[in-house]
Amino acid sequence: MMAETREPRFTIKGWHVLAAMVGFFGVIIAVNTVFITFALNTFPGEETRRSYVQGLEYNDVIEARRAQEALGWTASANLAEGHALVEVLGADGAPVTGLRLTGTLQHPADMTLDRELVFTEVRDGVYAAGAADLPDGRWTLAANAQGDTPFALETELWHR
Repeated sequence: MMAETREPRFTIKGWHVLAAMVGFFGVIIAVNTVFITFALNTFPGEETRRSYVQGLEYNDVIEARRAQEALGWTASANLAEGHALVEVLGADGAPVTGLRLTGTLQHPADMTLDRELVFTEVRDGVYAAGAADLPDGRWTLAANAQGDTPFALETELWHR
């Protein structure tokens, strides 16, 4: 009996290996590019603008906090009925009136949901700013008094 020798139907050649490697790494690079694009569009990585300059000016922040502490004021904040509310009481427990408060309502995961706030005094010592249509979840309220009064507030709030 004589054994028959057959030609193989397919042989892997050098260009096949090259095409497979280029295709494999092309898919990896394309997927990584898509992931990086989505990641940077949802969170660019910089939470605080000009953070380096703010770090250099941190001694001024410490001095402002000491000046605020010397006032003896207490403040509380809440989200209710489409408004951000801030109540400011003096060292004697009396409402602090006449402040010009501005601030931001920041979402911890999506900077596109952040809102600028301008507060108006709705009654003695209570300031309100519009905050309608907020998604449920945790929010950071940062408020500052404009002018010579050294008052700043930052607190975590929950919206349900």
